[in-house]
Amino acid sequence: MKAVRIHEYTGITGIRVEETEMSPPNIGEIRMRVGAAGINNSDLQMTYGKYKRPGNNALPQILGQEAAGIVDAVGEKVEGFLPGMRVVGQVKGGFAEMAIAPATELLPIPDDISFEVAASLPINYLTAILALIYRAKVQVGEWVLVHPSSGGVGTAAIQLAKLLGAKVIATAGNRAKVEYLLKLGADYCIDYSNQNVVSEVRKITNNIGVQVAVDGAGKVTFADCLEVIANNGRIACYGTTTGLDAALPMGKLLGRNIAVYGIALWYNSDYQASWQTLKNLIIPAFVQGKLQPTIEEVVSLEGVSAALTKMEERRLMGKIIVVP
Repeated sequence: MKAVRIHEYTGITGIRVEETEMSPPNIGEIRMRVGAAGINNSDLQMTYGKYKRPGNNALPQILGQEAAGIVDAVGEKVEGFLPGMRVVGQVKGGFAEMAIAPATELLPIPDDISFEVAASLPINYLTAILALIYRAKVQVGEWVLVHPSSGGVGTAAIQLAKLLGAKVIATAGNRAKVEYLLKLGADYCIDYSNQNVVSEVRKITNNIGVQVAVDGAGKVTFADCLEVIANNGRIACYGTTTGLDAALPMGKLLGRNIAVYGIALWYNSDYQASWQTLKNLIIPAFVQGKLQPTIEEVVSLEGVSAALTKMEERRLMGKIIVVP
């Protein structure tokens, strides 16, 4: 089968599209014929060796952590999945014609949702679900800041917050992204290339601040979130693209009773519960048209390198999907 692999951690330039063998599924696994796979920042970081998923990380390694497709084979002790079923979930090596997936991280998908849309959901929406529902516990009518907002998790967080009845302030780095986020349902959008996020949020909320902030970039964005969070507010952090070493002034944290949560899918106690939320809330909302797909581009296996370059250069709005 054809697959996108790395043989060493040299970045995007080390990506190869090549033929490789596909093994049968082990106990508790299924083998999937990939219909579509989603690209994430973690795939980019994996090419540099900065991100390693749980389990075997031996090189060479096939990139891609989420995919939708058709069950091709079922391993021992797997229940509820049969060959021919349409499924989506976390996989081992999704940028390929076939992939292996743990059965515990798969969901069946209805016929009226495409593989491309399904593949865009797991990592982005699971992260948003954990941040907004299981950690921040966002309530109807609360202000939610999503900072920044134009990537996969950001666009998911905007739509989920609105679905939950919150009011959303989004941020982006140019006018085109601002207009895009407003169309997704954000109540306000701040262009941080020429507007001050802190002063704009204070103006929008009449100096009260936001009850919930979703921080997707670390050092720079966390500082803004801390400045605009209201008393008893909650900050959920999931990304570090502007730096790992964000300052945490204890006076602001303790004096205002602020909670800060780090969001990591793999080690989260609510991880399995979030899958049920994806199944029972998110997928039906897409089928019913309550949530919008945020797919900017669909590429082939040969287009993965260019897609990751686009992500690295921060030119992405929404999600890029790979169709083998």
